[in-house]
Amino acid sequence: MDYQTPSPQPPPPPLRHQATDDCGIGGVVDAGTVYVKVMTDEQVEILRTQIAVYAAICEQLVQLHNSLSAQQQQQHLSGARLGNLYCDPLVTSGGHKTTTRQRWSPMPMQLQILESIFDQGTGTPSKQKIKEITAELSQHGKISETNVYNWFQNRRARSKRNQHSAGTNGAASEAETDVESPIEKSRKS
Repeated sequence: MDYQTPSPQPPPPPLRHQATDDCGIGGVVDAGTVYVKVMTDEQVEILRTQIAVYAAICEQLVQLHNSLSAQQQQQHLSGARLGNLYCDPLVTSGGHKTTTRQRWSPMPMQLQILESIFDQGTGTPSKQKIKEITAELSQHGKISETNVYNWFQNRRARSKRNQHSAGTNGAASEAETDVESPIEKSRKS
């Protein structure tokens, strides 16, 4: 007798059928999992169109950026003045991308001047006064108006924090001196 091994049969297609829940929301049941349609076919087409338009806009922006960056690089290499050209904020004058900002490190003389102005007790100076202070401090090292403004804001915050902690510690020490322990009372007697 001649026996033949049966050829493997492909698995039957998964059971798919339309289903409707108690609220009348339709969906597709596929091997026990229910898929619910959340957008109409018209909404899906509108979404596809919007995505295509967005992708086209993004591509145009990339091309514009590349074009302007190339122009800026050519003018930088030729020594031409940039004027009102687009400048990428992440590109430094050397043309290298950077993601960190340079920290300002005040010179000792700058700190002395700032502290003396702060000690006059006028709070954060006006914009005009900050310009004048910046002009004076620039004689002693690199500094910007933003550095001066931020220094006064930070110094005021530090001063308030120190006053608050000194007030809290001072009140606690006064309370401790007013109250005598039972041992101290017995020594006095």
